[in-house]
Amino acid sequence: MGATNSFTYSLTNGSLTISSSDNVLRFSVMCKQGTISLLGTTPFKGLTPSAITFSVGQGATETAASPSQPLDGITITAGTSGDIATILLSTT
Repeated sequence: MGATNSFTYSLTNGSLTISSSDNVLRFSVMCKQGTISLLGTTPFKGLTPSAITFSVGQGATETAASPSQPLDGITITAGTSGDIATILLSTT
């Protein structure tokens, strides 16, 4: 396994999608201003995913099951210039 690298970013007025090809093992996101949303795009037991909205001070962390199974199909959105999502990703 290669080194673990960190990426930090303040997302505003846009979105960031995490795909398996990005090799993300863990991410944390927190709403710094306005509202942000988090969407997992993989259906589960026939249910269609829906976005979760976070307000200031709220957020989430997700960790991959193993380095050989990186996170996939996750979209973080800070939809307007007044919304800020603070993001930390760990990759290999």
